[in-house]
Amino acid sequence: MNYYFNLLREFTKTDFKLRYQGSVLGIFWAFLRPLLMFSVLYLVFSKFARFDIAHYPLYLLLGIILWNFFVEGTTSSISSLIGKAGLIKIINFPRSAIIVSSTFVAFFNFFLNFIIFVAFLFFSGETLPPGTFLLLIPVFSLYCLSLGMGFLLVALYARFKDIAHIWELLLQVGFWFTPIIYSIDMVPTRYHIFVFANPMAHIINSARDIIISGRVLTISEAALLLGISTPILIFGYLIFKRQEPYFAEEL
Repeated sequence: MNYYFNLLREFTKTDFKLRYQGSVLGIFWAFLRPLLMFSVLYLVFSKFARFDIAHYPLYLLLGIILWNFFVEGTTSSISSLIGKAGLIKIINFPRSAIIVSSTFVAFFNFFLNFIIFVAFLFFSGETLPPGTFLLLIPVFSLYCLSLGMGFLLVALYARFKDIAHIWELLLQVGFWFTPIIYSIDMVPTRYHIFVFANPMAHIINSARDIIISGRVLTISEAALLLGISTPILIFGYLIFKRQEPYFAEEL
């Protein structure tokens, strides 16, 4: 167990350093990317195509931060596997550490972005509601979802290299089918079942309810969040473990 945690720590440190190595701005790119995306979308959808959504800047920024966590957590799993292909071929170690370390880096970037969100919230004259700690539930659900999808994508990528391009395309489509820019109330009721078939819709809506609306999640809502992500994590890990012995020859 100590060996695994030491390996995980070293992989996480290495992934984080390599991500910003040689960059002039370094870690500040972790802040700039979501802020730039937020600025463009806010300009378009608040000035030109106006949405009547309370606290829209906060609503939009939180959605972008959560979505970016999911994107980074899943795509970096594939890139981390590619980057360590040489190591996989010559050394026997738990391959799962590669995926977990990449999601740790994504979570750290999310934490930095959330600090920016909190600063923006206070700058807007708002305060964090008393139930802010409940945000841990959707964030934990999001981490489990990202990790589970990371395991699954890596297992598929080892055999089907096109999966990286397919996933990138699905993420682009998924961004517009997830209530990030718009509100679920703007979607006709008959289509809600399709929107909520997307786990990210539940996670983002719950996070907004807690932080922006100040609403406390019910036990059933919390159970739903964990009930969505946990099976995906278990399924992804099982597929990953099934394919793990073949990584060295398939990469």
